Amino acid sequence: MLHTITIETKDDAEFGQIKDLAKNLGVPFRESHQNLLSKEEQLKLLNQLSWEGDETGDELNAMIYGARRSSSRDVEL
Repeated sequence: MLHTITIETKDDAEFGQIKDLAKNLGVPFRESHQNLLSKEEQLKLLNQLSWEGDETGDELNAMIYGARRSSSRDVEL
């Protein structure tokens, strides 16, 4: 049976300690690293995205409101 534990460390020193512990215990481990983006970097990437469609904003709005079913319904009790 395979068990998985995910440990997220704040810095390289903590990561090294956890990695050394796993080595000393003789348990197999796998490591991965992620570079988290700052808020500024996230906004920069978001500003680079664009989407174009055939509908205008007003047409999309009308489609959304038209698809709603918020009117009263006749229900047999």
